[in-house]
Amino acid sequence: MISMRRVTKEYPNSVIALQDVDLEIGKGEFVFLVGPSGAGKTTLLRLLFREEVPTSGSVIVNGHDVGRMRPRQIPFLRRQIGVVFQDFRLLPQRNVHENIAFALRVIEAHPREIKRRVAQVLELVGLSDRGHALPAQLSGGEQQRVALARAMVGRPVMLLADEPTGNLDPQNAEDMVRIMLEINRLGTTVVMATHAAHLVNRARQRVVAMEGGMIQRDELAASYHVEVNR
Repeated sequence: MISMRRVTKEYPNSVIALQDVDLEIGKGEFVFLVGPSGAGKTTLLRLLFREEVPTSGSVIVNGHDVGRMRPRQIPFLRRQIGVVFQDFRLLPQRNVHENIAFALRVIEAHPREIKRRVAQVLELVGLSDRGHALPAQLSGGEQQRVALARAMVGRPVMLLADEPTGNLDPQNAEDMVRIMLEINRLGTTVVMATHAAHLVNRARQRVVAMEGGMIQRDELAASYHVEVNR
């Protein structure tokens, strides 16, 4: 599913965001990407959906070498990947249904199929009764669940989430992770970057810890920090 081999990402200002990163993530895994600000988590995610390209090394996502993709191939890669950000990025003048349906309309899906899929993902995130609401009429937790529904409506094989609970209160943050775990149980590979130690500790999934652009720890069924005397 994901294979990163000796990946380095250096920006023009000589800042090295990633250095010699090796990472393998299999189909159906749930991985927490943790570490301090500036550790390289966001850069790693951006490489996976081809918002960035590596300076050196290879990044293979679902069989595609993203560093060598031609521009016309990028949209096809991104249709296989759902992305959720810390800020919700909803269209303020469009209601919930329209925000979610937008991605399907771009690829000219049939209106009947759009209606069916939007209803399915709204049920998945627990917002079946909010389809006609505008973003301003929703709580922060509801807006992030709409963003998650939008990411999943295209039935991606992979979900990438960059600090999706950063703007949420503790209860909404827990609800978000619960839904993402359910999405994972249904077969979608999930990679979530987060600073929320309590959420990681409760979920007990694979943890990849980064610092200084390098992977410092990679453990299954792990906690946010290194555990002593397990």
